[in-house]
Amino acid sequence: MKTLILTFLALVWVEPSAFAASPDFRVELFSNHSVKSLTLEAAEQSVTLCGAKLDGPCLVLSPSKRIVCSADGEIHCRLVTTDRSFAFLSADSSAPFRVTPAFPNLNNPPQTCLMQHAHINLVNGSLKVITQVDLESYVSGVLRGEASVLRSPAARQAMAILARTWALRWQGRHGAGGFDFCSLTHCQVFRPAQVGEATRHNGIDPAVLATQGQTLKYHGKLADPYFTASCGGITEAAGNVWPDRAQPYLISVHDLYCLGSSHASWKQSLTSESLQTVLLDSLQLPISVPLTDLFVEKRDSSGRATGLRVVAGGAWSIDANGFRYAVDRRLGWEQIKSNLYSIERRGDAWVFSGHGLGHGVGLCQAGAEQMARMGSSTEHILSTYFPGTEIGGSAPLDADPVASSEHFELIYYSSQEPWVKRTLDALEKWRRELGVHAESLPQRVRVQTWTSVADFTRSTGEPGWMAAASDGQSIALQPLELLGRKRILDQTVRHELTHLVVHRLAAKDVPRWFEEGAVLYLTGERIETKPSAFKTGQELEVAIIKPHSEAEMKSAYAQALERVRHYARQQGDNALWRALQHPDAQDERFMRSML
Repeated sequence: MKTLILTFLALVWVEPSAFAASPDFRVELFSNHSVKSLTLEAAEQSVTLCGAKLDGPCLVLSPSKRIVCSADGEIHCRLVTTDRSFAFLSADSSAPFRVTPAFPNLNNPPQTCLMQHAHINLVNGSLKVITQVDLESYVSGVLRGEASVLRSPAARQAMAILARTWALRWQGRHGAGGFDFCSLTHCQVFRPAQVGEATRHNGIDPAVLATQGQTLKYHGKLADPYFTASCGGITEAAGNVWPDRAQPYLISVHDLYCLGSSHASWKQSLTSESLQTVLLDSLQLPISVPLTDLFVEKRDSSGRATGLRVVAGGAWSIDANGFRYAVDRRLGWEQIKSNLYSIERRGDAWVFSGHGLGHGVGLCQAGAEQMARMGSSTEHILSTYFPGTEIGGSAPLDADPVASSEHFELIYYSSQEPWVKRTLDALEKWRRELGVHAESLPQRVRVQTWTSVADFTRSTGEPGWMAAASDGQSIALQPLELLGRKRILDQTVRHELTHLVVHRLAAKDVPRWFEEGAVLYLTGERIETKPSAFKTGQELEVAIIKPHSEAEMKSAYAQALERVRHYARQQGDNALWRALQHPDAQDERFMRSML
């Protein structure tokens, strides 16, 4: 795996700037399925597959290659002649790769998903798949899962703002399970990008791009937003459904725009026998005679049923929500579409005449779509369904706590906290080993990390196979957790800190290839990739500064290391430091010579 290490140790120099960060989310995929196997296929870039330390070295899945991992006591992976087992598995790439799950007892093959980060665990004999995405990618996945009925830009943008606000407010909802959100309606339905879908803007929905960073706020704080498919003409107050969620902006409002939707009015006929089965088996009512009456006993302020009366020999009051969910689970989804209904007996059947689809709280998607088609803006749509709120920027996040040691300041996300002390300790240790040369560093070096490779690349503008970026004063690192799992965190820290020292000490005319080769030599790194035949120092310099590919970069680094190692063996390590700071005529000829 030494050839991969250099994939993550490459350092690039960027113009001085503040490294911005954005939150990352872990989403459990296929939450309602048992996954028996996964097929992973690399696309434009290789995929690195790593397990626990005892699982052995990481595997590299080259572009266009695939591997099948199945639940077989452990996570059992087969790649041509390679056969490996893992306690858990992480898959990471700088470009989207393909993941195709296989479900038992499912005739139609599932669609292939695209993702860049996947964490795979074995739970109760099934593979649990957790993908790691940034905020805007998460919101785009929610729009794919929740907003298929929305076509108008203003309505989709309103939905994007709600999804983003909810995600920021409820991050960590499934923290006990090791992820933030499930992919079901319990959170927000999330669907990753799939092969064959449009991939413009790296899979980010245009409505998400148009509202990037925007959230819904009430008195300067993140609102608690909800949405429903169709309110049937009047939305529901949150306090009527969830008493602890009552808010001044989550009230019942009349919605004439919803009345033209397909779910605005509906009827459902259920037989006495089927209802009696639900009441007896699902709700555990001690019914021993036929059902004689069923009616709405209580309604809330929006007219929705909250309590029903059941008469069958005896009489019982039951919760309307509990009844609706029991019917749907027993007889099929959306048998009773909402609690906004009346009940009428017709012979041996009970007819439910209702309005709307869903709980009715918050934004009505059917109404929002109609408002947008009639020219309403995103702001007007949101203020209609959430009176008193306004659109604002993202709320301050717990995204940049700072940890300090004697010579370093580390800015990190709270999810990276388990790796913070180790990183600072490694920085301090290597600074001591650099001795007097470290005196060239600033009194306190600023270091920043991210929670995803995607955030790192967006902030630095560099490809995902670059592990760090620096402006000569500070260092930016890919996620500490990722480097730690790949067992290259300490080596990465040594490399980057040495690079910072070497760059600050190097004379003006010292070529970049000599700097890079010196760093690799001083940190004792190995590159097993064969050097390319760069004919001149200038050709090598161009390949070091701006490589066209990961392969070219590694070949250039290998040649730079080979040349510097040759120099150090002839002249000694002290001469190498001297050549960096005060190259003489012989040193300059060596740096410009044919390679």
